[in-house]
Amino acid sequence: MTNQSQNSTQPFSNPVIHYALQLLALAGLLLWCFQILQSFFIPLIWGAVLAITLYPLHKKFTKKLRNAWSATLITIFSLSLIIGPAVLLMVGTVDEFKQLVSAYRSGELDVPLPDAKVKDWPIIGDKLYEYWSEASINLGNFIGNHSTEVKSILLRLFELFASTGKGIIVFTLSIIISGVMLAYAEPAGRFARNLLVKLAGKAGEAMSDSAALTVRNVAKGILGVATIQTILAGIGFVIVGIPFAGLWILVCLILAIVQIGLLPVSVGVIIYIWGAADTLTATLFTIWMIFVGIVDNILKPIMLGKGAPAPMLVVFLGAIGGFMATGFIGLFLGAIILTLGYNLLMAWLMPESPPDNPVQ
Repeated sequence: MTNQSQNSTQPFSNPVIHYALQLLALAGLLLWCFQILQSFFIPLIWGAVLAITLYPLHKKFTKKLRNAWSATLITIFSLSLIIGPAVLLMVGTVDEFKQLVSAYRSGELDVPLPDAKVKDWPIIGDKLYEYWSEASINLGNFIGNHSTEVKSILLRLFELFASTGKGIIVFTLSIIISGVMLAYAEPAGRFARNLLVKLAGKAGEAMSDSAALTVRNVAKGILGVATIQTILAGIGFVIVGIPFAGLWILVCLILAIVQIGLLPVSVGVIIYIWGAADTLTATLFTIWMIFVGIVDNILKPIMLGKGAPAPMLVVFLGAIGGFMATGFIGLFLGAIILTLGYNLLMAWLMPESPPDNPVQ
């Protein structure tokens, strides 16, 4: 009888079943945590990216300030530097659209006649001159004749404004989260290192340093260069008086981040300025936009390759491939994953000479 009782309870004391139930419970708990935090997933990742990028500055500030004061100061400065101008550009562009609509409804909106030299422009000259002349003679008829194209353009502009407004809100939340992460940078860094050591053994600490350095390089080499290009282009737009400068600055930033470049916008504004301004202004503006266009070819190799834990090509391919797969966050996740994969491959191929730790 006793043996039968022991046999009947034996399956429940089987360690395999015991560990399987524990893993199942852990998986369920992690899934639950993910569902709770899912709405904050994008701001949390952006906050982590910003915190890692700004940590060297935070470390310098903490030599003279308390940890919390340093994190607060960096957060306020980041909000005023990024969110403030973005909101002003959005509000200014919306006001310009309101004035444009009001002028059109009151019949006061006039499109100036194109210069005859527009016809001489290669490829697009004749067609552009035709459309421009039609719009300048009777704008109402022009919009009526091309209503489908106009509605499509306006719809895309409204979608762009909506997504931009949402992006500003998400980025504001991300900056605030990054400030909190900076305040707890030391324990967060220890947690990341301990987690990677548990997952990858002794190589985990080097992976943590490589991931941090990769994030900083991508932030400087892609986002930093894109921001510099956009600021320079925006200065030119404002000085020469390009209409809806805020909108075109936003488009330039997006194109620069996704690595398409400023060429589509540059060509459009150069064509406009040659038809609307004097020759000297148009020439100087064209030279300025050419300079802005080649800035990334100078800065990007320096920013992406400086102290990188992997060759610049690996980081760049990871960033672009990650963006194509998962959007803006993929710029960082793709670069980190491909860099870690490259380091693991090199460590396996050449175990006798592992890569030095790039972070001091």
